[in-house]
Amino acid sequence: MSNDNELNNTQAALDAGAGLSAMKAAELDNLKNAYPYVLVPEGYRYEGKEEILAAPLRKRGTTTLHDAVSFIAVVNDQKGDATRLYSTINPPTFQAVFNDHGAGAGWRDHAARYNAPLSPEWKTWNGMTGRHQNQTDFAQFIETNLPDIAEPAGAVVLEVARTLEAKKKVNFASSVRLSDGSTQFTYEEDVQGSAQKGQMQVPEVFVLAIPVFENGELWKVEAQLRYRIADGGKLTIWYELVRPHKVIEAAVKELRNTIATETGLAILVGAPS
Repeated sequence: MSNDNELNNTQAALDAGAGLSAMKAAELDNLKNAYPYVLVPEGYRYEGKEEILAAPLRKRGTTTLHDAVSFIAVVNDQKGDATRLYSTINPPTFQAVFNDHGAGAGWRDHAARYNAPLSPEWKTWNGMTGRHQNQTDFAQFIETNLPDIAEPAGAVVLEVARTLEAKKKVNFASSVRLSDGSTQFTYEEDVQGSAQKGQMQVPEVFVLAIPVFENGELWKVEAQLRYRIADGGKLTIWYELVRPHKVIEAAVKELRNTIATETGLAILVGAPS
């Protein structure tokens, strides 16, 4: 008889445990600081029911931001003692982990991320660096992107571009570097059946003022003119950005300083595992 009572009591306890899944949200208000669970023998299935609580038991998820100002705002809103900031240069990224490993272990699943996307201007100029062009295509590229050129003056660069485009049928004979840093080309042009010589000057170095990152500050980037006069007098011309990877590196370091100052948190070079 005693054994029958014990079996009945055990079954009642199991049935009560199984009934936990049917509890209403209002009955779980006292469980905000602990995740409710039960352990039952084989034959009963465990199922978490955090979604029926009034609010999650802890914060989780990753917020993706598109500029540094927004990233700083989220970090300042969510940071705590367990918050760590990470950054890489290639690719340029910034990540805040709000529940990182600190004095104890952290879940590391509540974070914010800013990928520092490169600006359209940077992609345009860096995408064409070292790409050989004929003088007409080069002139059109320069004219289209003239607002990005800080030095020499826009009027000077525009005149060079238009002259290159106008002289697309001439034969270039030679070039010489002048004392002011420009290159002087000598060319021959057929004018009404008569060969006439002419000259034009092109700056050897020009300076861009473009943002490295979207919505970012302008950075000065030096570009060096390169050219080749082929047999037959055809001119191939291009430019090369001077150490563009160092410009990105400097831009990331400046962003790190800004974010560290505005959040009051040190930035670790690397990425969380």
